[in-house]
Amino acid sequence: MNENTTPAEPRSPRYLQLINAVVFVGLLSVGCITSLTMKHEAVSDMENRQLTKFPPFTDSTFRSGKYFKQIELYYADNFPLRNKWIAFASSFKSKLGFQSSEIKIYDPANDAEANEKTDTVKNETAGPLPDDGAVGEVKKRVFVFKNRAFEMFGGGGAMGKSYANVINGYNRLRIPGLQVYNLIIPVALEFEITEKYAKLQKPNRPAIEHIYNSLDSNIKKVWAIDEIRKHREEYIYFNTDHHWTSLGAYYAYRAFCETAGLTPVSLDTVASKTKNSFLGSLYRLTRDPKLQNNPDSVRYYLFRDSLTFHIGSNKIGYWSKSKMYGEGVSGANSYSVFLQGDLPVVKMETQHKNGRKIALVKESYGNAFAPFLINNYEKVIVVDQRYYTGDFVAMLKAEGINELLFINNIFAAHTPFHIEKIKGLKK
Repeated sequence: MNENTTPAEPRSPRYLQLINAVVFVGLLSVGCITSLTMKHEAVSDMENRQLTKFPPFTDSTFRSGKYFKQIELYYADNFPLRNKWIAFASSFKSKLGFQSSEIKIYDPANDAEANEKTDTVKNETAGPLPDDGAVGEVKKRVFVFKNRAFEMFGGGGAMGKSYANVINGYNRLRIPGLQVYNLIIPVALEFEITEKYAKLQKPNRPAIEHIYNSLDSNIKKVWAIDEIRKHREEYIYFNTDHHWTSLGAYYAYRAFCETAGLTPVSLDTVASKTKNSFLGSLYRLTRDPKLQNNPDSVRYYLFRDSLTFHIGSNKIGYWSKSKMYGEGVSGANSYSVFLQGDLPVVKMETQHKNGRKIALVKESYGNAFAPFLINNYEKVIVVDQRYYTGDFVAMLKAEGINELLFINNIFAAHTPFHIEKIKGLKK
């Protein structure tokens, strides 16, 4: 090496800082221009919510700082390729093995109700399936198992008794000729859980039985869980959503018909339509790529009986003619095809002249169930317990209702919010 050769001086930190600044400003500018020129969606199908709109300028919002806060929210909701980045982040976390532990595991050892004696005969096919080696994981209070997502039930006996007492209250109104029914819908995991994961949730049948044993003796109890269990291998619950499919609702309808002395319609000759590519609520919650690769379809049946469908209001006797199915919905909103979603009150009148007129009090599970009733009833009124605020009892009398069915999923029957909403209808 030549001793007179001077080694090259390292590039100055200032030079590198300049390069970093240029690259950063360049990327920021490209992102800004892309964000301003790209097409902005009003709704995120992936999250099933309205996206933030660019705020209008006012002196008051500018001075308070709310204007810039809204701009910040707008850009957070509208940056380029947002959905792809969210999906990529979820997939990346999944591959790294990130799991959520935000779950309270049900422990039968600490549950006094689990060992209570019951009056009815237990279904011998109930209980977890044998372990088959399949591995699941808990993500954000959802159990992801065999490329499906499941809610995990853990409700207690005290809440179930409160629910039963509210239903008893309607039975004790002594409305002449009114027959009250109750139908509790189990969760999908009741039929898919294996022995390995049995402690993830509380068995549904004893909880339903506890409610039914607390109801007045003249209230008719619908054992939909036993009928659904016979078809556990069919497509009765969605893969990516917390609801049941129309087929699951159909089997509950068959159980109801048996209880109510009706002949259920056969689906063999009934035409249907299907909405494909449905990624539901549990996918949106977990963003699990296994669910994304196992999307659902929403089937709805086109019954032959002609009917008139009306949307009501809090005003008794006011009805506006409409359609039973919201066929314009798609994507993440596909379940809203049934009864056009969660409307406060609707009425269906059919060609049947048998004198049977039923009111259905429900949450969203009831939407897929209600259309089957038009095959057996002269009139069907459907009330959403969460949204209807009219005089419910007066409406029952005004419409000549002689049958009243409360249909709720097992979570709703153990949740103070729903129990109070049902109770509030009577007021």
